This record gives sequence, C-alpha cells and structure tokens, in this order.
Amino acid sequence: MNKVLSISIAAYNAENDIKKCLDSLLKCKCFDNLDIIVVNDGSKDGTKQVAEQYESKYPQSIRVVNKENGGHGSTINTSIKNAVGKYYKILDSDDWVSSDGLDHLVEFLNSHDVDMVLNQYEEVDYNDHSKKKLMDPNQDGIPNNVVHQVGELTKDTVLFMHSLTFSTKVMQDMGSIIDEHCFYVDMEYCIFPLIHVKSFAYLDFPVYEYLLGSATQSMNMQILINRRDQHLKVIKRIISFYEEHSSTIIESIRDIIALRIKYAVYQQYLIYLHMKPKESKSEVVAFDHWLSAKPDEIYQGPQGHVMKYIKMNRGTHFFFYTLLTTIAQKVKII
Repeated sequence: MNKVLSISIAAYNAENDIKKCLDSLLKCKCFDNLDIIVVNDGSKDGTKQVAEQYESKYPQSIRVVNKENGGHGSTINTSIKNAVGKYYKILDSDDWVSSDGLDHLVEFLNSHDVDMVLNQYEEVDYNDHSKKKLMDPNQDGIPNNVVHQVGELTKDTVLFMHSLTFSTKVMQDMGSIIDEHCFYVDMEYCIFPLIHVKSFAYLDFPVYEYLLGSATQSMNMQILINRRDQHLKVIKRIISFYEEHSSTIIESIRDIIALRIKYAVYQQYLIYLHMKPKESKSEVVAFDHWLSAKPDEIYQGPQGHVMKYIKMNRGTHFFFYTLLTTIAQKVKII
C-alpha cells in the first residue's frame, strides 16, 4: 500500500512516553496509510526495546531507526531521508495526536496535492492533561479546507512545528540541513522548507496534542536560560537564511519568515530579562548590538511590553539596564 503520511517521531530516553504517542496513532482509522518512523536518538533507557515491540507487531506501518545521539535536528534529517509517504509530519515522543483529527488530515491529504498544510493544535497541561488552549495559525479568516496559492498567505500567519505538514518532496528538496546537537531547531524546520512551497491549505480542526508545562521541557524558562547559547545559535542561522533569500522569495513568504524570526528574537530578549541583571547585561547588549545591523523589520521585533522595555533601554544605551531590570523583576512586569 502506498503511504499517505510519514510521521517522524524523535525519541530520546522516551520509554515512559512513547507508548501513549504510538497508541494514539494505533487508534487512527488511517493507520495503514501511515509510515511511522521512530528515530531512537541514542537512548540510554528502554526506548529501543519499547519501540521495537511496536515495530514487530506492526511492521507495515512502524519502523525504528536506531542512531547515535545527535539531537532533535538529526532525527528530522534522518527521517527525511527515510520517508516514503507522500507527506511528512513530525511528532515528539512525549506528545500525541487526536486520532479523529489525524484521520481527517489524512483524508484531506489523500485527495489533494498541496505543499504545506496548517492545522489547529491544542496545548495540553502537563499536570492534569487538561486542554489549555486551541492554537490556530489562520488569523485572517482565509477559507479552510481548500488549496490556495502561497501568495495568499498573510503576514500574520505564525508557523509552529505542531501545526505543520509538508509534502515529502518539499522536505527532500530542502535537504537535510537542520542543525544537529542543538535544541530549538523547530524554528529551522518551520522556515527552511518555505522557499519550496507553492501551495498551502488551512484545516480547521486540531491534530497535534502538545504537552506543555514540564520542568524538564526545553521551553521551561530555566532550561531556556541554561541553553540560551543554542537558542541564539538557531536565531543567527534563521536570520542568515532570511538575509540570503529575502530578495528572491515572494512577499508573503518573506513576511511570515520575518514574523517567525521576530518571535524568536522576542524569546531571546525574554531569556535575558529572566536572568540576574548583572549577569545578563553584557549578553543582552552584545545581542542588541549584533541585531542592530540586521534588517529593520527584525531589529524592531514584534509588538509587546518586552520589546517596549528593550527599546526604552536602547534609548540610554542600556546604561540603567541593571537597575531597571532588577526593579522590573521585583514588581513582575517582565
């Protein structure tokens, strides 16, 4: 049977999570149409054994690729090379899918030719698994469930890993260029394929269930602080990508890449503002100085109180940064 959708599951020390992830796929009516690639990224626990048990039961739909540890980006690069489905989607091993939602997605993919599909997704609370928020990338009411040309994308479209499905051809045309041994590469995954996208569709139902709130999660603020150099490394790479391609890509793609970068820049400033001000001052000044030489739409950042605070500090060349940030942290305005 030809596979409609390849799903890449990055699995590192995931023996306690991956059963729920895989079971959510097993519940789908479209299971036989799935090409599920579990990339065991050098796990030191029982991830390999658990994944291979599923592979032995469902060899027509589940494959396990065992490799040395290389980080999330390496699992994407590996699965792109191995994908056989017409379309491609990534799924973290501690997350899962809405089985009904995935069935509807595969039904749509099976009857349409499109380069990129954007779905709603749900944020799920880590502590009680309650649904926290429905995230919708379609902010401007573009008609759902039909194929559009990429020029119809609007500048307010925010791309997140959890909402995206690409054609496998787009991913393979992109090539295996996601950074390895680095966190936060989902930003690269959202951006790098876009220069090959000619058509897209919005679907008005959630597929991805994103678990949010774990103390060990990469987006936990303390972990962001500890890995801020990696976050910065990815920011520099996606800005370099934007500078390289902005003059040759159509306006709609350029605008949504710029928007995605601005949110990443916002996050980097936010990391610095949650550190001890005496420790972060030299870094935030260096980052702001570096950013000042970049395109103005990137340097100005998105709207919001954090960027207003940064712009206020720019006015004094960050002279009062330590004092102002200490006060701002105490009164919790940042």
